[in-house]
Amino acid sequence: MDIETKMGIVKSAPLEEMITEQEMRVLFETKQHPKHYLGLEISGMPHIGHLLFGGKKINDLASIGVETQVLLADWHTMANNKFGGDWDRIIRASGFYRKMFGIFCPKTKVVLGSDLYHSNDDYWKMIIQVARRTTMARATRTLIIEGRSEKDTLHVSQYIYPIMQAVDIHALGVDIPHAGMDQRRVHMLAKEAFRELKLGTIVPIHHHLMPSLVEQPRQKAEGESKEEAVAALKMSKSKPGSTVPVIATEEEISKTMRSAWCPERVVEGNPVLELSRYALLPISGALKIERKREYGGDVEYTDYAQLEGDFAAGKLHPMDLKAAAARALSHILGPVRGAFSERDLEVFRETPAA
Repeated sequence: MDIETKMGIVKSAPLEEMITEQEMRVLFETKQHPKHYLGLEISGMPHIGHLLFGGKKINDLASIGVETQVLLADWHTMANNKFGGDWDRIIRASGFYRKMFGIFCPKTKVVLGSDLYHSNDDYWKMIIQVARRTTMARATRTLIIEGRSEKDTLHVSQYIYPIMQAVDIHALGVDIPHAGMDQRRVHMLAKEAFRELKLGTIVPIHHHLMPSLVEQPRQKAEGESKEEAVAALKMSKSKPGSTVPVIATEEEISKTMRSAWCPERVVEGNPVLELSRYALLPISGALKIERKREYGGDVEYTDYAQLEGDFAAGKLHPMDLKAAAARALSHILGPVRGAFSERDLEVFRETPAA
């Protein structure tokens, strides 16, 4: 496969940023099978933003010969006090994530953080090396990940978090670190630290973040960075109806999509259009609208520009778009949903240990 074809696949939706395109070209020129990783905190039931956006780009990279990896960051999860810091729950929940990615991204390797760190003196030496080159102010700026802000009360463990993320990249031998747009600051910290430590060049890529399905788009606040604005808009498991869990039933998906914010003819910030553009069309290849003949009859979209144009012109009603998105989403999630039993889900429902 030639480099231009590879570059086109890497840049396809849902990718939003590559740092930098020239460095990616050089990487493909010098390595037949570059190494990638997507690090994921085990922070509860994963939703479609994790799987359809991150997972889609993983599959793109695997299709062009990149060695893809998912790091299930169990120590990071404890550092960030998810699952109440209950180690047993964190490990059990990681089994769900491992199985999920095994189904959706069958060509990717899934690594547990604790397996990577165990008896690894070099890892902890590198933690100190990177920490020595990171100011408290810069560490604080990285902590907008997962909805935190610079005004939040933070624990010392959370300051270690971005340093560990940077060192994960080195420990795994990664060329292409991958995350959502909200984590670009961590990747830039790593890129600069590695340059100073003469550890080689990494080429970070960032996929688009799925916004909340129920909230109207907000304006960037005064003094707010691009990363903070992006993080504030993304899906949140804590907001009812904001997202769709990966194990949602057809009925649950339909109900959530019917309530999604999708005003007639409004394109800017429309989450149903964004879901269609960045996930449903790229994964399914087409989005079929089913409607009565008097309302225009059935139509199938394979091109997002045409879909958006018809919606903006009022030729496609929001409820018809929502119904089509719900059907497509249910079809994509079917194999994942069907692989888990009620017992598998218990870990996400338990009350955190005191």
